[in-house]
Amino acid sequence: MLQLSKTSSRALAGFVAAAGLVLSLGAGVAMAQTPQQAIAFRKGSMQVQQWHLARVLVPMIKGQRPFDAAVYLRAMTTIEVLSGSIGDGYIPGSETGETRALPEVFKDPASFRAAVERFQGEAKRAVAVARSGDEKAMRAEVVEMIKACEGCHERFRSK
Repeated sequence: MLQLSKTSSRALAGFVAAAGLVLSLGAGVAMAQTPQQAIAFRKGSMQVQQWHLARVLVPMIKGQRPFDAAVYLRAMTTIEVLSGSIGDGYIPGSETGETRALPEVFKDPASFRAAVERFQGEAKRAVAVARSGDEKAMRAEVVEMIKACEGCHERFRSK
């Protein structure tokens, strides 16, 4: 099982609490913003998630970077926290402008919501697996999370 020092454990708990607070406050704020601000919000959130996935987790599971369970947990926790706010950036009017969101997001919000929830579920599972300390399971869960991510992008995002 993954063991964190008291300092690391407190820092991680503090990060998660702060991120949760920011996101819970941000949800209401995102809904009150302009469409351009909503687009910027979702782009920023996706960029942070993509950074942790492409620059940290994928290289780790491909052996291009040493596997580090603590780094894995931190990256997955960040992705999980941010995944909770994905829907906040898709407000009415934000279907046009500098966005790669396809009209399907707004025409079929139930399907979009289901795809987002699948990704959120995989992110949550990935954090639970990370806490188990099972490296093989962690590697496999990254792949499942990527599948959920790609599933949403295939249907709801232009290339």
